[in-house]
Amino acid sequence: MAKQISCQDAGMDCAFMVRSESEDELVAMVKDHAEHQHHVEMSDDDVRELMKAA
Repeated sequence: MAKQISCQDAGMDCAFMVRSESEDELVAMVKDHAEHQHHVEMSDDDVRELMKAA
C-alpha cells in the first residue's frame, strides 16, 4: 500500500508532497527534503509518524 507525506500535514507552509510504495524510499526522500529545504534533521521514526495511507 502506498504511503504519503506532505509538508502541510507537518504544519509547514510548503507544497512538497511525496508518495511511494516503499516506506524506506519515502523516508529517504522526506529526510533529504527536510534537510535541504527546511534545514531540519528528522529521524526515520519522525518521518514514519507522519506517514498516511495514500
